[in-house]
Amino acid sequence: MTSTLFRFRTLLSLVISLAASREIFAQEDGEWSEYEAAVETEAARPQYQVGDVLTRSEKGAPFRRRIMREDVTIRSRSLQLDSGKKVRLVYGVPKKAKNVPAVFVLDVETNVLSNATALRSFGSTKKQQRDFMEASYLLRSPFGSNMLGNGFAVAYIVADDLDTLRSARTPDWIGIFDRVRDLKSVDGNNVFLFSTREYANLSVYLTSRYNFSGFILEEPGYLLFSDKTHENVIGRSEKLTSQEIWERTDPTREFVYETVFSRINTPIMLIRNPDSTGYTFSEKTLISKLNQTGSYYETIEVRGVGRDLTVFGGGKDSGVIDVSPKVSYYVPTVSRWVSEIITYMRVNSSVDPVALRDPSNMRDW
Repeated sequence: MTSTLFRFRTLLSLVISLAASREIFAQEDGEWSEYEAAVETEAARPQYQVGDVLTRSEKGAPFRRRIMREDVTIRSRSLQLDSGKKVRLVYGVPKKAKNVPAVFVLDVETNVLSNATALRSFGSTKKQQRDFMEASYLLRSPFGSNMLGNGFAVAYIVADDLDTLRSARTPDWIGIFDRVRDLKSVDGNNVFLFSTREYANLSVYLTSRYNFSGFILEEPGYLLFSDKTHENVIGRSEKLTSQEIWERTDPTREFVYETVFSRINTPIMLIRNPDSTGYTFSEKTLISKLNQTGSYYETIEVRGVGRDLTVFGGGKDSGVIDVSPKVSYYVPTVSRWVSEIITYMRVNSSVDPVALRDPSNMRDW
């Protein structure tokens, strides 16, 4: 009994402490050990299946990549914004890696996981608990765990609330990107930006002000650079021309699209879903302006249910999330999405990532 307790306390004092709960736990078995954590929520399987999504996705990236503790280094550092508020830059890199490509993540899930409530494990301090929660995106997210597991350095910022993140201005973001680019283990010429649709406005604008190696964006289902979704127009977009859509939404945004996209030199990859309600709307606003400005982009179409956000207290007519949402996933769709992201980053990187060992190949589950 004494020996078991000693091993348990020793484990908690390693690089980051793992919170032991029914969803978050670590185990050590001889020379084998890994981080083990469940995702926030897995969406229920829909009643329909589109094409061969299930077959193709299950052959791609796993929904969540297991990470072995001895293969990664995870760090966090506090940064002060010009507003005076503080955020924390969190990053994970393959251990002893040199000159690996990096990806900076703009995703509400990073902050949702870092502030999620969890049972404190016996013997862990508040700092150890906080360190683990900050790193949760790297261990629990299908995106973070797979990108890190495939050898990319993964970085993001977290704060106590979304208002703090929103207080960051362009010089703050550029300074944060430069810090990631200057990490000793990162090749500064190979830094990508990955953004989910909740940060589409911000990420598109920042890409026009900063030179990334690549920009991956989940297709926004609303009008960029506007505080309204214009759901009534989105629902009728198939019957409207591009010009009619602009006239019925916010005509001044059309010029903003042209101005911002004309400044982007970064290759863009859009993750698109033909089954989404905003697909045609995006075709006649976002895609048409990318073509008009001569932007270099490619699109990957992933059909079926993917990510689902449940916003508590957020307004339905706004493209801005007011509070931290609950994030859920449809596993097969997201697995294929992750595979496409990793393939894109490998193709557009001039250096090879350092892929980590996969515990799935080392131990029969």
